[in-house]
Amino acid sequence: MILSQMQGLIQQRLNEGQSGYVFYPQAEMTSALNEAEAFFVLLTLGLETTLPWAVPGYVPGTPNTNFHMLTYFADWICPLRIATTAGQRIKPARLEDLVSRDPQWMTSPGFPTRYAACGGDLVALYRQPQAALTLNVTYCRAPVALVNPGDAPEIPAEYHPKLVDYGVYRMRQGEGAQEFKKVLPLFGLFLDGATHFGNYVRSRNRGSQYDKVPFELEKFDRSQLLNLRRDLMPERKPNG
Repeated sequence: MILSQMQGLIQQRLNEGQSGYVFYPQAEMTSALNEAEAFFVLLTLGLETTLPWAVPGYVPGTPNTNFHMLTYFADWICPLRIATTAGQRIKPARLEDLVSRDPQWMTSPGFPTRYAACGGDLVALYRQPQAALTLNVTYCRAPVALVNPGDAPEIPAEYHPKLVDYGVYRMRQGEGAQEFKKVLPLFGLFLDGATHFGNYVRSRNRGSQYDKVPFELEKFDRSQLLNLRRDLMPERKPNG
């Protein structure tokens, strides 16, 4: 599906009628669909790319270990594999592993052999290359935003209806109360789609020996997520 088709489906399901966008602005629908695809990719790690990364050389006495990857790749989500241009793997590690291996790891020059992913986009290298070095980075990337009516989501076409489900859920979310409760099952359908595709990506990533696999959504307890808290709902007291 393309953006205009998904907007039309959301419009129909929100009972906007034949007079165009009235209660739900088109721009909000576009934003909801972009949010849906970005969330879908975050849950499944379903989009990837491989690009060269120019690592600066070591400066004596100056720690140069941590890199904000969004500075280099604007669509960065998380690393899947880091290797030299000759194909030698830079293995993943935890910060505590690096400290136990070398207490002076932040100022240790040499050829990189380990990396640690810290937080959202922070990547630490051990060791520091003596001179500028190019590494190949395979990473999960964010989808290109839907802007024009003919733009299509980058996730597989079979999951495009799940974006529509999320779009309806997101548009009604601001209304709260019973209207929001009615569309909560649509969020469940969206998560069902992400679970199905995430299982496929997990198998693919393991087969490719990537360093990271998607969340195991099947083990996530949705029982509370898809129900409104009773203490937030208005109570009707019996007469008398």
